[in-house]
Amino acid sequence: MFSVSEICEEISQKRKEVSEEMSHCKWERYAEILDESYSVMQEELARMREQYWKSAKVGTRVRLYSEPHLRDYQSHTVNGMLQLKEEYTELYDPVQECWRDLQSRIYRETFFPLIIEPIRIDDIFFAHLFNASMLYQWGQSVASENECIALRALNTSFSLFDKCIGMVWFKVYIDKQSELSGVRVKAGKKGGEKKTEVYIVIQRKLVDLINELAPQGGWKSKAAAVNDLIDPLWEYVEESDFVINNQSKKYRLANASQDALADTILKNWSRNVESVRLAFDSHVHRKK
Repeated sequence: MFSVSEICEEISQKRKEVSEEMSHCKWERYAEILDESYSVMQEELARMREQYWKSAKVGTRVRLYSEPHLRDYQSHTVNGMLQLKEEYTELYDPVQECWRDLQSRIYRETFFPLIIEPIRIDDIFFAHLFNASMLYQWGQSVASENECIALRALNTSFSLFDKCIGMVWFKVYIDKQSELSGVRVKAGKKGGEKKTEVYIVIQRKLVDLINELAPQGGWKSKAAAVNDLIDPLWEYVEESDFVINNQSKKYRLANASQDALADTILKNWSRNVESVRLAFDSHVHRKK
C-alpha cells in the first residue's frame, strides 16, 4: 500500500508524462489544467471547501458514510417521527461528505461522454484531465484530516491520468495522420496545377491545328475532327520539351498516351475548355 507521499510522487511522474505527450498534439491547449495555480481549478477547490467545511451539518450526526443506503432496520420512530438509530449514525465529516459527492460527479463527467452521441474525444479527455488534476490537489489537501479518503482520491487521480496518457497517444497518432493527409492533398493539388500548365500548352496547339487542318465545310462531328487531329497533335507532344519557366515539364506526361489524349479532348476539353470548345464550334457542322 502506497503512502500519500509515495503515490503523489507517482502521480507527479504521470502528470509530467501527460504534459510532454500533449505538447506533440493539438491538446497542448489544455496544458494549463496541469498548472496547480490554474484559476478555474482553484475556484472549484475553494467552492468545495466553502460548501462542505462550512456546512450547517458540521457538528450534527448523519447516516454512516459506510452505509449510504437507507435500510428499514436502521430507522425507528421517536415521538411519532422516523429517525435513524444512533448506532447507524456518525458525526458529519466534510471530507467524507465531499468525497461521496465527488465520486458521483467524476463518474458522471467521465462516463457519460462515452455513451452520449456524438462522442467527442476532446470532451472525454478534458473531463479526465480536469478531474485527475483536481483529485490530485484535493487528495493532498485533505490528507492530514482523513488519510484513508485522501489515498482513495489519489488512487483515482492516478487511474484517470493513466487513461489520459492512452488518449493522448491516440490523439498524437490521429493528428499525424491528419497532417500527412493534408500534405498529400496539398501535394496532389500542386501536382495537378503543374500538370495543367502542360495541358494549356497542348490545348493551344490543338486550337491551332483545328484552325489549320479543318476541311472546307468543316467536320461532321467532333469525333471525326479528333480522328484527324490526334496524330499531328501527338507528334507535337512527343517532340516538345514543354519548357515552362526555363524548366522542362515533359516528365508530367510520362503516363500519357495517344488514346487517352484523344478521349480527354472529346469528353472534356471540347466541352469545358472555352478556347477548344469555340474552335470546335467554328469547324464542326452537323447535318440538320
